[in-house]
Amino acid sequence: MQSDPDSSPDASRRRLLRAVAGLALAGGLAGCNQAGEGTDGSPAPADSDTPAPSPTPSPTPAATTAPPTDPPTATATATATASPTPTPAGRSTAREFVAHLRAGEFDAAHAMGTDELAENLPRSTLERLWIGLQAQHGAVESTGSVETATRDGSATFVVPVDCAEGSARVEIEVDGEDRVGGLWFPAEYRSPEYVDPAAFTERTLTLEPGGCSLPATLAVPADASGGGSGTATATDGGTGTATATATGSSSVPGVVLVHGSGPHDRDETIGPNKPFRDLAQGLATRGVAVLRYAKRTYACDVPRAEWAIDDIIVDDAVHALEVLRDQPEVDPDRTVVAGHSVGAACAPRIAERDGRAAGAAVLAGNARPFTEVYPPQVKHIFAVQGGLSAREEQQLAAVKRLMTAVENGSVADGRPIGPLPGIWWKTFYEYDQVATANAVDADLFFGHGGRDFQIPADPALSGWREGLDDAEAARFERYPDLSHIFQPGAEPSLTREYAFADNVAEDLVVDLSDWTTGL
Repeated sequence: MQSDPDSSPDASRRRLLRAVAGLALAGGLAGCNQAGEGTDGSPAPADSDTPAPSPTPSPTPAATTAPPTDPPTATATATATASPTPTPAGRSTAREFVAHLRAGEFDAAHAMGTDELAENLPRSTLERLWIGLQAQHGAVESTGSVETATRDGSATFVVPVDCAEGSARVEIEVDGEDRVGGLWFPAEYRSPEYVDPAAFTERTLTLEPGGCSLPATLAVPADASGGGSGTATATDGGTGTATATATGSSSVPGVVLVHGSGPHDRDETIGPNKPFRDLAQGLATRGVAVLRYAKRTYACDVPRAEWAIDDIIVDDAVHALEVLRDQPEVDPDRTVVAGHSVGAACAPRIAERDGRAAGAAVLAGNARPFTEVYPPQVKHIFAVQGGLSAREEQQLAAVKRLMTAVENGSVADGRPIGPLPGIWWKTFYEYDQVATANAVDADLFFGHGGRDFQIPADPALSGWREGLDDAEAARFERYPDLSHIFQPGAEPSLTREYAFADNVAEDLVVDLSDWTTGL
């Protein structure tokens, strides 16, 4: 029998709470948000009796915490005793549990859990996790032989799952009575195949836009040797600085990536996914320099009453464009802002304030007021499992009342509306992104995933097309099978899929690099 290094009741409870927090996080992720703020204001579904849903501005991405760096999908053991050595019966239990999930028999699977696990992992959450796995990787086609592993000193069983568009692992802890006491969906980030590490280099910078230091990474094509002129100070892993100045004819275009609504690291980490790392290294592989940086609300302690969109999004992005132009390898006349989700909606404003950007890329950006976008997000999440309950109808009505209050200007700056303060909602509502796009002297690129439920493609792309004075001059790309964070998958899309690892689709990287290099 393997012993748990700390088998006290308190230690077991800590494990359980960590796991349950992970599951809650997985539900709240949204492509442009962070942990609990997910990507673009999608709510955590009402898996249990909870207050009215709140927006989760990463997806999906605890609205005030940093985005997760580990897969946010674990539920822990529900007992205080050490897990026994794996037994044939335990192996059979793990296989049966996954078989129930695969067959859509969620009541039967849930009934296999210990009392404490069943209490902390609602049946509806279990179903959403399985739907999320298949949304990310496609229908389950087969399961492999049960393997054994160890987690926190306890023995577990691992069932490999092969899907139509990927694979996953289901890790299960079985107690001495052959009950499921712990459940994990372990996943880790992997660099996409379209990234060639030999085609670019990366260096660390520190942006200083005022009142906050933002750690950043610049990815530079290996054959770029100058063309712009200027100086830049780069922090080398926090241990020193290096100043570079160069001129030449091999300069490259450059892109600044701008995050969604939640506190994000420079990779826009969402569970095991790192969409900004995919984009940056994919574009650098294809000849485009890319600057990505930690968002102000991630890197610094910003009072929530000061979360106006200019203060936490626009001004820092304008500063980042200035820093990008100072890099010796970057052509200052071919710099672009590329925003994702809320950052996408802000891209025209960033380009307008900057005044020098050659282009603005709007990736999954809404054309309507966000108060009109958020209630349908809530409704979609509730409806995924077969319609809205009476309680969910009440929650949706509460969300609509909150949005009306925002539109009426009756929300105080510091009042929380979900994970976002009133000032964020107020300043975003007062901003007209389409009118701003019409006033910008820059090329425009619009990219949108067809599976995006957070900012649905049809109202978004049609809104931009109909609102632009010269829509024919802009480039529009729709990717039917991609989600809000531009990953392929299957219907129905939902925030739980961000708990499973994948990469930004190569089609977007190719289109964005071709557009940028053509400026």
